[in-house]
Amino acid sequence: MGIGKRVLSDFLAVGRCPERLGSNGGVIHRVHGHGVGTVIRSQECYLVTWPVSCLKKKAVLGNVGSMQRTFLILLFLVTPITGLYSQTASVLAVSPDKNFQLLRQQGESSDRGEARKVLSLCNKEGKILYQWTSGLGTTTALWSPDGHFVAINDMPGEKGDLLRIFALDPAPPSVTPLRDPDGKKLRREVETRHGSFLSKVDAVTIRATEWKEGRLWCLLTGTFSPKRQAAVHIPFHHLWVFKLDGKNTPLLQEEWTLTDPREKSYRDSDR
Repeated sequence: MGIGKRVLSDFLAVGRCPERLGSNGGVIHRVHGHGVGTVIRSQECYLVTWPVSCLKKKAVLGNVGSMQRTFLILLFLVTPITGLYSQTASVLAVSPDKNFQLLRQQGESSDRGEARKVLSLCNKEGKILYQWTSGLGTTTALWSPDGHFVAINDMPGEKGDLLRIFALDPAPPSVTPLRDPDGKKLRREVETRHGSFLSKVDAVTIRATEWKEGRLWCLLTGTFSPKRQAAVHIPFHHLWVFKLDGKNTPLLQEEWTLTDPREKSYRDSDR
C-alpha cells in the first residue's frame, strides 16, 4: 500500500478504543476531546487508525453496530511536526566489491536559506556508516582498486578544498575519515611550499583525479599575486600524489608542476 504525504488540519475520532503501544507506534490521547487512536510510524509518515468495533453507533461514519468483526479503517496520514517531506536517497556510486555505497538526499536549508544536501556512506544493506551535510554541487567518488579507500570530490567544498578521503573496512563494515576539507589549512600548506615574501596565494582548489599504483593523484590549482601588484593574478597547477596506509593520515609523497603555455596572468581590470 503506497503511503502519500499530506497534512490534514483536522482529526476524526469517535468513541474510545483500547490503548495499544508497540515498538513502532504510540497512542494519541484525546483527539477533539474524544477517543484514543493508535499511531504507526512508517519513515516520515504517521498512520493513525481506530478499530471500527470501537466506534459508537451514531458515529459520523454511519451505523456500524451490526458489524461483527473488528477491522481497521485508515482515517488519515499526518506528517511529523517538522512539516518536512521524506526524501528518497539516490545512489551516487557503489564500490567495486559492492560492500559500500554513496547516497545523496536533500537536506535542510541553512540559516541563510541556502539549499544543502546530505551525503552518506553506507554498507550494502543501506545502513549509514558516516554522514555529512554540504552545499549543493556535484559529488564524485573514486574507489581504490583494492577497495580499502574512497576519495570523494564534494563541491562546493570548503574554501576551495573539495577532497574527502575515507578508509573502508568490509568486515565488519566501517568507515574512518582520513581527510576532511579545510580551505584555510590547504592554503597555508601551499604558501609554505610555494609562497614567499614577494608573493601570496589568492585562491587554491584541490580535487582527486585517479588512483594509480596504489596512490591517489590529485590536481591542485589556484592563483598567486606579487605582493606589490595585488591586482595581478598568476595561475599555477600542481599534481599532488598521496600515499595511503591503513587508517593513518594520507602522506603527500610527490609533487609535480604542470604548465599551460596558453594560460597567462591577468589583472582584475581584465575581468
